[in-house]
Amino acid sequence: MTLRARLYFGLLGTLLLLVSTLSRAHEITPTIIEMEVLPDNSLEMRVDTNLEALMSEIGTEHADTDNAPTAEQYNQLRALPTAELSTKADPFVAKLFNQITLASTDGPVPKSLLSSDLAVIDQPDIDLARQSLVTYRFTVESTSSEITFSWPEAYSDAVVRLSEQGEIKGASWVAAGTQSESINLSRLELKRQGLLDYVKRGFEHILPLGLDHILFVLGLYLLSQRLKDLLWQVTAFTAAHTLTLALAILGLVNIPPYIVEPLIALSIVYIAIENLFKDRVSKSRIGLVFGFGLLHGLGFAGVLREIGLESDSFVESLIAFNIGVELGQLATLVIAHLLVGYWFSSKAFWNRWVRIPLSLGISLLGAIWFVERVFY
Repeated sequence: MTLRARLYFGLLGTLLLLVSTLSRAHEITPTIIEMEVLPDNSLEMRVDTNLEALMSEIGTEHADTDNAPTAEQYNQLRALPTAELSTKADPFVAKLFNQITLASTDGPVPKSLLSSDLAVIDQPDIDLARQSLVTYRFTVESTSSEITFSWPEAYSDAVVRLSEQGEIKGASWVAAGTQSESINLSRLELKRQGLLDYVKRGFEHILPLGLDHILFVLGLYLLSQRLKDLLWQVTAFTAAHTLTLALAILGLVNIPPYIVEPLIALSIVYIAIENLFKDRVSKSRIGLVFGFGLLHGLGFAGVLREIGLESDSFVESLIAFNIGVELGQLATLVIAHLLVGYWFSSKAFWNRWVRIPLSLGISLLGAIWFVERVFY
């Protein structure tokens, strides 16, 4: 076996081991908290979350639970049958209610618990995260209708929504350990998020959370490091995902994730494989990137649905989110160039020892993701 072959197979073997580890990991996603004023003026708070992650104090700063210091505790909780977890979590559910704080301009707002309920959603495959729904019904003692919501620092970030008879009236991203925007309970209004908040969420959806989008962008970079070629590809990708993102948020396009996510994985495979047979950016490549960008836009729509877009500033909020996405993509390209391209792209061994092996690795990751998203 030649040295080149050893390198390829060694790289692929390493990536396979890496992916097998990633496939067992449990992704940490934001907690969704929905609040509603009931007819008797009590409040209902529904907390849709990865309960095991909360109990282990694993937040969204970890890409998955296996990277956290308390991974062993998480795995023990995840291995429990649904009924056992429900019993074990009862004290934590009571503790969580006390940790969630409401405040007004006059100071902390006392709250009195009327009832609580825990429903653990069964997920037989312990290699996948399990969701739970905690429901609190309580009253508050406040002369002010304007309050803020605080989420404990030890837990994952949260998206707070206000709802009325099933209709979402507003939403706000609350980073762990911070306060929400001002909530008007009498009118069920949530102070609008700033445009910089949408920029930040768009950026974070690429770096560090969007590994599939990162690999797609790296696939674009590996074919050509010329600024003109990168601009053509990134512009096509941006135009496409902006289009489908807007259509999806408006409800004009609705393709379920179980179709979109495997196709996104295949787009990564195709772009990476094409790098093995082409050495320049062609019109057909730009057209393909545009087509794949349409798919990625549908993927971006999922996170925006969680956060919510302000109805009276839809265009501005959408543009701000896209700016964040673009900044994340540009940061990915800059990092790739500083780490690899700047030093090696002009070397004679670039194609043989860098572009081809990395493209093979990216295609392998995409292929495994495709299988996981279709069959698991």
